[in-house]
Amino acid sequence: MQQPPDIEQVAIEEAYKRPLLDRLKRMGITAWHEPLLCLPKSFLDYSGVCTLKQALPRNDVVSGPKIFTLLVSEEAVVVSQPKKRLILNATDGMLVVKIVIFIDAGVEAAPWKRLEVGEKFHVRGVLQNWNSTLQMVGPTMIEPQLVGSVVPVYEKRRGVVADGAIFDATRHALKHHFDTSRKNLVDSYNGMSEADILVRSRLKAPSIDVILRAAHAPQSEDEGMRGVAAMRRLAALSIVENARRLKSRDPVPASVVNIPLELIDELAAQLPYPLTGDQRIAIREIVADMASPLPMRRVLSGDVGSGKTFCIMIPALATQRLGFRAVILTPNALLADQFVKECKQHFGEDANVIAVTASTKKLDLSGNPILVGTTALLTRLKGQSAPAFFAVDEEQKMSVGQKVELTGLSSNYLQATATPIPRTTALISHGAMEVSIIREMPVVKTISTHIVTAGERKRLFDHTRKVLFSGGQVAIVYPIVNDNEQEKKSVVAAYAEWDKQFPGLVGMVHGQMKEGEKLAAVDGLKSGKQQIAVVSSVIEIGLTLPSLRSLIVVHAERYGTSTLHQLRGRVARHGGTGWFFIYLPASVSPETKQRLQLVVDYSDGFILSEKDAELRGYGDLFEDAERQSGNSRSTVFRCIDLTPTEIHAAAQAAADSNSA
Repeated sequence: MQQPPDIEQVAIEEAYKRPLLDRLKRMGITAWHEPLLCLPKSFLDYSGVCTLKQALPRNDVVSGPKIFTLLVSEEAVVVSQPKKRLILNATDGMLVVKIVIFIDAGVEAAPWKRLEVGEKFHVRGVLQNWNSTLQMVGPTMIEPQLVGSVVPVYEKRRGVVADGAIFDATRHALKHHFDTSRKNLVDSYNGMSEADILVRSRLKAPSIDVILRAAHAPQSEDEGMRGVAAMRRLAALSIVENARRLKSRDPVPASVVNIPLELIDELAAQLPYPLTGDQRIAIREIVADMASPLPMRRVLSGDVGSGKTFCIMIPALATQRLGFRAVILTPNALLADQFVKECKQHFGEDANVIAVTASTKKLDLSGNPILVGTTALLTRLKGQSAPAFFAVDEEQKMSVGQKVELTGLSSNYLQATATPIPRTTALISHGAMEVSIIREMPVVKTISTHIVTAGERKRLFDHTRKVLFSGGQVAIVYPIVNDNEQEKKSVVAAYAEWDKQFPGLVGMVHGQMKEGEKLAAVDGLKSGKQQIAVVSSVIEIGLTLPSLRSLIVVHAERYGTSTLHQLRGRVARHGGTGWFFIYLPASVSPETKQRLQLVVDYSDGFILSEKDAELRGYGDLFEDAERQSGNSRSTVFRCIDLTPTEIHAAAQAAADSNSA
C-alpha cells in the first residue's frame, strides 16, 4: 500500500527546489505542474550495462556507444602535448581501458580529476582499439541513479536555463505534482472530458497519466518516443481548441460602422491602377467586419508589394468620411511619413491625414484627421474615445491583447503583416482573429535569388557596378548598426568602406539615427541623389526605394526566412527585374544552409512559410505565445515545434469528432 507523502518533507524539498523553478521563468514556467508539459527532444538509453569484453570491436568494426561500470585503476594525469588532455586508466575487473578527455574541447575536466583510485564510476562511450590499447575518447560520465534507466533529454536554451534544469524540474514534478499536472492539462481543454480529449486526438492510450509517464519516465526508448508522439497530438488539439474558443466574443454595438460599398468604389477609382481581386476581397471582408456588432479582429497578410497599404488606406478614408476616427500605427517615423505622403499623392493634398511621432509637439484633432504614427501616438490618445478603425501596419513588439487594450474593446482592429501567414500559421499565432490573404501582385516582377560565399565576393562588386551603370539602386543590409568588436558586420563601418569605393553615391540609414537625419537620408535615396543604400534591417519593414534593383544581405545566416523574404520584397517594387543576394562571409552549418536554400527555391512567401515550418516546426510562434499570458497563449505545452501537417491533422480530427 502506497504511503501518504510526508508533508513536512515535501515542504522542505519544495523550498530547496524553488531556485530551480525561478530559473525556468523565462520559458514561461511559473508553477510545478508545468514542467511535465515540456516535451523531451530525445532519449538516452542507460538501461543496459555492458562489460569491456562484450563491447570489443569485431573485425575492426566499432559499435555505437555503450554503458560501462568501471573502477579507477590509475589516477588522472593531464598531458599538454600535442593537445591538452586528461588521461585516466580504469577497469571493469577483467580488462583495462584508457579514457581520454580533451580539455580544450570545452569539456568539464573537474569531475574526472576528482576520481580516486578504486572509486567506481559510470560512463557512456564508444570503445576503440588503438595501437593494441582499449580506449574511449570523450565519454560521458553518468550519475549513478541514472544507470539502468532511459533518460529523457530536454531542450537547452542559452541564457534561459542551464543544462539539466528541465530534467531536474520534471523529476520533482513526477514525484510531487503529477496529479496536479494531469488535472491542469485536462482543464486547459475548456470543459472537455479526458475521454473526449483522447478520442479527438485519435489516441488509443488508456489515460493521459499513461502518456505523461511514458514521455517523462519511460521503461524503454520506444515507449518514450510513443509518449512524445502522443503529447504532440495533445498539443495540436490544444491549439485547435484554443483557436476555436478565442473566436467567440461578445457583441459591442458601439463598434458598428456601416460603410457603403459605393464609397469604397469611389475611393478605389482614385488609385493609379485597379485593385487586384485579392485586394477587393480583403477590403470587402474588412467592411463586412466593421458592419458587424462583433468588433473586427482581422489579420491582413500579404507579400511585400502586394498592396496591403491600400487595403488599410481605403477603409480608413471611408471611416473618416462617415465622421468616425481612424488611427494607423506604424513601426517607425519613416513609415508614418511615407504613408501620409502616399495618401496625399493618391487622394489629394487636401486629404486630412497627419503623421504623429515622438517629435510631434501638438496634436490637432480638428476636422477629424486620420492619425498615422508610432507608439507615441497611443499615449497622445489616452483619455480620448476609442477609434472606430485601428490598423497596425506591420508587426509591433506588443501582443494583440495589449494593442486592443490600448485602443479600446470597441475598436475595429486590423493587423497588417508582410510576413505571409498561411492558414495553418494563422491558426496558431492569431487564433482569435480572421485572416485576409493577398497573394496577387499589382505589378509583374522577377527577382533572381542567389547564395554567395566569401570566395565569390568580387562577383557582388562587379554586379553592383553593372546595376549602378544601368541607373538602378543597390542596398546592402548589415546586421549591426555600430560595434567596434564586430566592425565588419556594422552599418557605420561598412558605410565608410562603400563610400571610398563609390564617393558621393552612398547613403546610410539605420535605427539609431535621429528622425531628421533618417528622413534626410531617405529623401536623398528616393530622389536618386545616392544610388547605394547601406542600411540596417529598417528597410525590411516598409521603406520603399523606387529604383532599387539589387539587395545584398551580409551575414544572412543571422536572419530568419521570413525576414529575408521581406527584404527581398523591397526589390523592384514597381515591377521589372531585380536581384537578391544572400551573402555568407563565413561558413555555416548544413542546417542553416538548408534553411537559406528555401529562400532561393521559393519566391512565393506563403509556400516559403509553410516549407520553413515543415523544416523546423512552429517553435518561434510558441515562444511568442510564452511571452504573453492568459487567453493569448496558443497552448499549455512547452519546448515543442509542431509542423503544419500536425496542425492540419488535429483540425481534421476535431472536425470529424464534431460531425460524428
